[in-house]
Amino acid sequence: MLKQIVDHVNEKYGVKAQYSFAVSLGQAYCQNGSPRKGLPSKKELENMTKALNQEDGLYDPDDGRIVAARVKYLNAVAREHSEWRLLHSDQNQKSPVQKLLARTYGQNSCLIFFTFNSPCVGTCLRENGPYNIVDMVNDAFHPISKRYKAFVFQQIYQKDPMPQDLLDAWHRLHNVPLYRCDNNGCRDCSKNDPNIKPCLDRR
Repeated sequence: MLKQIVDHVNEKYGVKAQYSFAVSLGQAYCQNGSPRKGLPSKKELENMTKALNQEDGLYDPDDGRIVAARVKYLNAVAREHSEWRLLHSDQNQKSPVQKLLARTYGQNSCLIFFTFNSPCVGTCLRENGPYNIVDMVNDAFHPISKRYKAFVFQQIYQKDPMPQDLLDAWHRLHNVPLYRCDNNGCRDCSKNDPNIKPCLDRR
């Protein structure tokens, strides 16, 4: 069901740019696609699209099952990546993902985090970098059963380094299965073996 869930949001309501979303659903829907009432409503998804179509778009409502963000450009060279914007919190405010989990997540829930491009090595996965998301991802997903969580990307970020460097960086995401979902289906990219090659294809 992972591909169906991602496609339902991304193909119908996503934007043609780098963006990310996190969606909290019932386990029954994540397992077999029913009941459909477990999905975010059409109105909710339309509001998400409207927010993402704005410059520096952020969809962080007070209710509902989904949050989303685009990249925020701070100046000519600095930017907050969409993944970081959804996962970052400070002492005064919870992150959009933390707020989503607080209002929706229970023992019968699943959580899917989607980002259009793979998490980049130079910013998102850079050790000790100011916008590193590794600890935030691990913290957010740690309490959730492995069967009911996924971190999903659609394509490889084109500016990232050679595949092994990329794979080594990805493997610092310990508490969530990493998948690539595209026209060829969904593939588990968490492992380090010869079958990982389709995950690294830059097509």
